[in-house]
Amino acid sequence: MRSFIGALAAITLFAAPAAAQPHRVFVNVNYGGLSQTQELKQTAEFSIYDETGSWEADHTIEGGPFFDIGGGFRLMRNFFVGASFTQGTKQTRDVTVSASVPSPLFTDTFRSASATATGLEHKEKAVHLQALLQVPVTVEFGVTLYGGPTFFTVDDELVSGFSLAEAGGDFTSVSLSDVRTEAQSHTATGFHVGFDAQYMFMRNAGVGGMVRYSKGSVDLTAPADTGSQTFKIDTGGLEIGAGLRIRF
Repeated sequence: MRSFIGALAAITLFAAPAAAQPHRVFVNVNYGGLSQTQELKQTAEFSIYDETGSWEADHTIEGGPFFDIGGGFRLMRNFFVGASFTQGTKQTRDVTVSASVPSPLFTDTFRSASATATGLEHKEKAVHLQALLQVPVTVEFGVTLYGGPTFFTVDDELVSGFSLAEAGGDFTSVSLSDVRTEAQSHTATGFHVGFDAQYMFMRNAGVGGMVRYSKGSVDLTAPADTGSQTFKIDTGGLEIGAGLRIRF
């Protein structure tokens, strides 16, 4: 009887498809893209010639490629807990600064000037804490539903100032140059929900695709001497990616 039970166990173990074996630990590696575009406008005033001038700068912040790696372990049956880290690639943008500058000769007379700041940087990274429900569909194919809190870090640049110079002897025009920027870094807490599909072509390895929506926001503060504005930037968004799936 002992021999029979041992033989039956061995046959069951080795005859079952490798991909069907339950796993305790998983690792997912993804590369994908974030689809989110948002606008923000800086406005400020400055004093010159005993009058008040003003300027504005329009920013367009776009999403871009990201790299994501995560993993977790089984708590019970199909329920897992885990975490993932997402690093967005650095995105750069050009920003046009438009100024209205008072005349030194006439009251309430303004000249227009503009200049472009190039290469302003925007970077996002996030840590996602996850509760996951893995649902096997077939021997090789399965899906995972997950969600939880997300901790974002955002690095961005805003316009902090520029140089003005009279462009002619008659004071009818003025030039704007040397646009300066200031880098900021802020953190925020949000949430995420997602869906992952896996196809395991080997016992411990496969491929998969993910769709995740994450949401948070950070407040950028106006650089010194540019007013008291705050700028709310949404973080995360709709992320779609694909990559490697590893199971142990």
